[in-house]
Order: sequence, then structure tokens, then C-alpha cells
Amino acid sequence: MDYNSNNPSSYEECACEAERLLNQAAQTNDVGVMTRRIAAANVWALLAQAAAQHRTTEQ
Repeated sequence: MDYNSNNPSSYEECACEAERLLNQAAQTNDVGVMTRRIAAANVWALLAQAAAQHRTTEQ
């Protein structure tokens, strides 16, 4: 999933992408690839957290 600043992703979309990347990281034997996917999953998890906080403050 690509981040689009003009159309913020929802909490669900970000969390799903983080989970997808973690699953991919668990399936590789290449430490470099695993590290990059875990780092990317962390970014998407942080985006999910920010989206959830934004949703909470809007209500």
C-alpha cells in the first residue's frame, strides 16, 4: 500500500499493511529483507496509531 498524503489512510488500512509486512518478514530467511519489512511495518503501525488518535479526537 502506498501512502497518499492527499487521502489519509484509515486506521484499519494502516494496521492491515503493518500486519502484511510482518507476515512477509516472518517468511524470509534474508536478514536484510526481514529488517526492512519490520521497519516498514513499524512505520505503518505508527500511522495506524495516529489515524486512530485522529479518529478519536474527531468524534
